[in-house]
Amino acid sequence: MDDATEEVGMGRIAGSAAARLAGFGAASVLVFTAAWTAGGAVGTLSATPAADARAGDERGDDGVLAAGLATGDATTGAGGVLTTAAGYTLTPVGTVHPWREPTEVAFTVTGSDGAPVTRFDAPADGSGVLDVAVLRRDVAGYMRLRATQGPDGVWRAPVRFPGQGVWRLYAGFTPTGGPHLDLGTDLHVPGTYGAFTFPAENRAGLCGGSDQQVRLDGALVPGGDSRLFATVGRDGTPVTDLEPVDGGAFGRMTAVRQGDLARFPVRPEITGAAATDRSGPGVAFAVSVPAPGSYRLFLDYRSGGVLRSCEFTLPTAPGS
Repeated sequence: MDDATEEVGMGRIAGSAAARLAGFGAASVLVFTAAWTAGGAVGTLSATPAADARAGDERGDDGVLAAGLATGDATTGAGGVLTTAAGYTLTPVGTVHPWREPTEVAFTVTGSDGAPVTRFDAPADGSGVLDVAVLRRDVAGYMRLRATQGPDGVWRAPVRFPGQGVWRLYAGFTPTGGPHLDLGTDLHVPGTYGAFTFPAENRAGLCGGSDQQVRLDGALVPGGDSRLFATVGRDGTPVTDLEPVDGGAFGRMTAVRQGDLARFPVRPEITGAAATDRSGPGVAFAVSVPAPGSYRLFLDYRSGGVLRSCEFTLPTAPGS
């Protein structure tokens, strides 16, 4: 589905949702200055090897989409850790890929009979039948990919890997008549590997090399629901032209746990916006993480017709 189709396909907000949206935007403007003052100066995010893969168009020259809303495992909420679950297996067609050259990730989802699964339930948010992404094992370079299935049952997604090393391939899906699953497997990009390091906590920075800054407030509380609040600004001024993305939300986010690379669904609190609706400067999310640890969070939002991507690092709340 191209961007124009995605925009046109979004439903209108019902009366109550529209009222919540207007109230949320007004409240966001009121808290913007306080949030930035409390947060201190905004710094540039740590560089990641995905930076040169997400320039310009939402898909770039490589058909690569930025970070997307991940979907969790049906039983634990932790996605991408297992390669096989509930009788379904994620199998890559080739595991070695070149560095910085156009290539494609190809894989199948097979059932317990070993045959490729060809029928899947589409999610209500219109984000695609499969939620496919790759992430290097140093938790750098999260990229959401657009995959299409061929008549042979093989899914293919164009990509250009910006860094060498071991990459995790995620595929979240709901086979028709089966449970929702988020499976993962490893891919390899040979070459000299130098891991990125990230600060223990990073809540603010420039977004995708643009002139907009984003601050992330809230605490990750393991074992319960956590509320996160992203505030967008430009040179100290609130940005209020945020445009809807998947499912009419004004942002989408993925949380990945450092260590096992389990990813968790981060749910936007406002959905169902029409293509012409605008909001800002705040976007609220809810997320549940099961255990203490350090998490990388990948945010996408659209402003001025440009899809922008930000990365954060959050530890779980002390003493929780």
